[in-house]
Order: sequence, then structure tokens, then C-alpha cells
Amino acid sequence: MKQSVADLVTKTGSKNGYHVEHILSHNSENLYLFGNDEERFDIERNRLGAILLLKGKDNISSNNEPYIDKLKSYSNTLYWNETLREDTYTKKLDLRDLMQNNNIKLQPYPDKFGPEEVEARQQALFNIALKIWE
Repeated sequence: MKQSVADLVTKTGSKNGYHVEHILSHNSENLYLFGNDEERFDIERNRLGAILLLKGKDNISSNNEPYIDKLKSYSNTLYWNETLREDTYTKKLDLRDLMQNNNIKLQPYPDKFGPEEVEARQQALFNIALKIWE
């Protein structure tokens, strides 16, 4: 791990603390992906498959950017965040081995992040949790 669990849980503040990052910014582009259904969009964007942890002001800097621009903010952060990016899978052989050895399906989402992608990441988290508690 890049960061200890203690750091993720106990550090606070705008500089050193970790904050919830919604992959899906509240904007018309993302709302459209959910059929312009505001209630469904709000529910889906708050699922674990659609949130990340970002340190300090990185979360503020990504604000309401389109998904494609947010991907840049996820570079060199937590591994879970980086799994959204294509380059993660070419340079992290340990991640590849972990996925193969544990039958965990992760994939990058370089172009869009909508309902299907939220569901896929939600399922991946569920499967990771199953492996941890087996």
C-alpha cells in the first residue's frame, strides 16, 4: 500500500486529510448518462463503486470537472483510484498478478463512467471484500 490504513482513517484537514471524491461530478453531462433522472443519479454517484478517497486539496481541485479530466487527478494516488486509468494496467505487474491469482476483475474506464461502470466497480469491491473475509 502507498499509505497506511491509519493515515487514511485518522489524518484530517484540507492539507493532510483524505476526503470522499465523487467520480461522477454533478453536471449535465453525467446526469444525462442516468437519463436525466436526478434521484437515480444522486443514489448512484454515492455508491461505493462511484467514490474514491483523495488526499487534501486534490479533491477540491477536481471539483466538477468532466470525468476525462478527473482521471488525471487520480494518477499517483491510492491504487483503487488508479485502477480507473489505462496506464495503471501496463506498469503495475503486481496488480495484474493479484487480479489473476484472486479472480478479481478490474478494468480501466478511459472514456466514460456511467451506470454500467458504477455497477462493475461496485461488484469488484464486493468480490474484493469476499476475498478479504474468506
